[in-house]
Amino acid sequence: MKNFRMLFACFTVFVLSSAPSYGAEMKMFPIGALFPMTGPQAYYGRVMSRGALIGIDHINAAGGVEGYKFKLVITDFKNVDVGLALTGVQKMSVIDRIPCVLSSFSTITLGIQPVCATGRILMINGGAYSPKLSNKPYLYSTKLSQNQMVPPMLKYFWEMNVRRLGIIHIADPAGAIPAETLVRPIWTKMGGLIVATEPHLPGLTDYTPYLTRIMAGKPDAIYDISTGQDQAFIIRQAREMGMDIPVTVPDWNTDWNAIAGKTSENVYIPGDYFNRESSDPSARRFVEDYEAKWKESPDLFAANYYDAVYNIFPELIKRVLKDGGNPLSGADLEKAIWTDPSFQTIYGGKMRFNRDGSSNKPMVIFKITDGKKTVHKQVAVE
Repeated sequence: MKNFRMLFACFTVFVLSSAPSYGAEMKMFPIGALFPMTGPQAYYGRVMSRGALIGIDHINAAGGVEGYKFKLVITDFKNVDVGLALTGVQKMSVIDRIPCVLSSFSTITLGIQPVCATGRILMINGGAYSPKLSNKPYLYSTKLSQNQMVPPMLKYFWEMNVRRLGIIHIADPAGAIPAETLVRPIWTKMGGLIVATEPHLPGLTDYTPYLTRIMAGKPDAIYDISTGQDQAFIIRQAREMGMDIPVTVPDWNTDWNAIAGKTSENVYIPGDYFNRESSDPSARRFVEDYEAKWKESPDLFAANYYDAVYNIFPELIKRVLKDGGNPLSGADLEKAIWTDPSFQTIYGGKMRFNRDGSSNKPMVIFKITDGKKTVHKQVAVE
């Protein structure tokens, strides 16, 4: 890793000192992206990239931003492969000369963050939610973190008279850290009991060994911090084993519902609330154009990456140019955030970045009812 960073630093110097020369034609603003385009997590890559691409369509159709047209350069990290992500960042920085990158998944984001900070590449994360993502140089998140989502969800479980809690989580920072630093201490302090904690590898289809150990503890509910289709297999197999208790998961969509079917009832999801039925003109345009182009409805992840491309980057470019800076400098882009950390959002109104890199957004607890993800309870972000 040390040699890689030294090599990357050399490449960075080359990039910074060899900025391309443009004529009167439009200049290019390249945006890097790290998404799982293939493998068991490919749903996320699909919706994240599609949200970003709609943003690029809208920007470029309007003539770009201050003489810059946007392009998206995607690296596929498949089944959460940090090595692929690191190689991708190196390639995108040297060949595509990206000043910024859209990141996703906690392990990936944490893995590339030191390299991006060294290379002065601004990171916008719209999908990862590990507590460890806060207070990292050059890293900003438009996705609510587990720091923000776990406390309200546990409070709601307590109101449901849940006292015995089983935990199952992906064996990476996205799952292990919130399980051990948030769920366990908060639940114990509330007076509850953790009956079992089961870490698992991503991309499995058989979770019965983990669920058997949880079931032995006679839980009142299960806190699942997994990703992708793993959540659906866990729900289905828990129900098949006779555990018809409340389960909370990080997110849910029609792909997972196709796997879990009717077993997805009594499932709760804390998270960002993007209202697809919003009357806000910018939200309506995004939803309608997304559905027309991709023949599916956008979710919160698509919305987050659209916001980054359409609402955050253009504003930063304008601020940088106003101050006489270089929009192709990640350092200048990052500095411009603090001119005013509030940005327009298709969630409605403005989203504000906090000093730790997190953001304040609307949050709700969803519930699966008749196979549909519906707003169950609005909660305050703590």
